[in-house]
Amino acid sequence: MPTLEENRAPFSHRSGATGVLLIHGFTGSPGELRPLAEAFAGAGFAVEVPVLAGHCRTIEEMNRTRYRDWMASGLGAYRDLRARTSRVAVYGHSMGALIALQLAAAQDVWAVVAAGAPMYLKNRHARLAGVAGVFWPVMRERVPENPMIDPYLGGYRGMTPVRAAGSLVRFIGDTRRVLPRVTAPVLVQQGRLDLTVRPESAHYIYNRIASRHKLLQWYERSGHMLTVDAERERVWRDAISFVQSLEGERRE
Repeated sequence: MPTLEENRAPFSHRSGATGVLLIHGFTGSPGELRPLAEAFAGAGFAVEVPVLAGHCRTIEEMNRTRYRDWMASGLGAYRDLRARTSRVAVYGHSMGALIALQLAAAQDVWAVVAAGAPMYLKNRHARLAGVAGVFWPVMRERVPENPMIDPYLGGYRGMTPVRAAGSLVRFIGDTRRVLPRVTAPVLVQQGRLDLTVRPESAHYIYNRIASRHKLLQWYERSGHMLTVDAERERVWRDAISFVQSLEGERRE
């Protein structure tokens, strides 16, 4: 099993004409995407999994970052990968999916896979995070163990950087506004058992993007951590097949 340090390390595979950028979620780490990244690399793609600003360090550092910092990390990684490949698809998990959709609205992104994208959060108090963070910058809670998912995590177990979470809420609103500018092919992946994101988020994205080529796929036995949950291998196959199908169309 990977160590905490390995889960927090960026992943890179440089060989391949088509690039795939994988972006982790809020308080997440590259570890939750590494198995999928390795599967993309094995399928012949150039792959990058960066660490977003403030992540994989201390909770205090995370709390000092805001969504424009996370976007800057995603944009920088996209530009680096685009400079050495003919085209780039972006796979984003959770908040990473917001970054992927934002990139697609403003850059020449070839395709997007949005997994567990938070248009609506299950925690209805999240909208108060901006105010609450002034008084309670870090929220601690007991998180039950999950032997299937836990080995791949590199974030802050049982701790939420509330000040940063307030920026996440604003990021969601900003992303909703740019969805009509997304025209690249999009695959939306959503777990039915998601306890972080309300599943109707998937329908919201699907109905508002301007993409002519779009798919919505549900995973009945999976929660929020789609890439390492019960149906992980199907999630990987669906994502890789989606990008490969676009390669088959010889889109330039």
